[in-house]
Amino acid sequence: MTGHDDEDAIELGRRIRGLRQSHGQSLAELARGVGLTESFLSRLERGQTGVTVDNLRKIASFWNIEIVDLLQRETGPKPLVMRSGEGPALEAEANGGLQARAETLIPRAGAALQATLYRTEAGSGRFEAFGHAGEEIVFVVAGRVRYFVSGEVHELAEGDSIWHSSESPHRWEALAGDSVTLHVNTPPAW
Repeated sequence: MTGHDDEDAIELGRRIRGLRQSHGQSLAELARGVGLTESFLSRLERGQTGVTVDNLRKIASFWNIEIVDLLQRETGPKPLVMRSGEGPALEAEANGGLQARAETLIPRAGAALQATLYRTEAGSGRFEAFGHAGEEIVFVVAGRVRYFVSGEVHELAEGDSIWHSSESPHRWEALAGDSVTLHVNTPPAW
């Protein structure tokens, strides 16, 4: 990570350390509670490593908060402008299951929807289907993707979109080139 990504990692680490300390917990207690290593959590708190959505979900769940609470930059009703590449960047899945970068476009707690920009390398994607409450629309900004939902397969090209119930198991993979997809769901899934 470089530049803005470094700043995001450092700020996220500060928030996690602050929450851990406000709960009076040691790194060892947090590690046991979330099933991650102390070493990883220490690097995370110092902004020296990236983190996946799945690992942020574990941390947020441990404290009974939403992931966006860890990423939140601003509060209140005023508009939130996110410049290209400035949204908090995350790895979308652990253990090499996804070679995509997720950029959160609404890093604000209490928002009624979630918008995430995924940049997925050719041949990669979210290979494990998942479902959650609500509904979502996926818009292909660039490239081509194969999108799987409820046992159906849809090939989508730049400019195409698909809407579905988020409760239906879904996943995607980038085809012949890198892809950029915008996923908007309500309510927020993380």
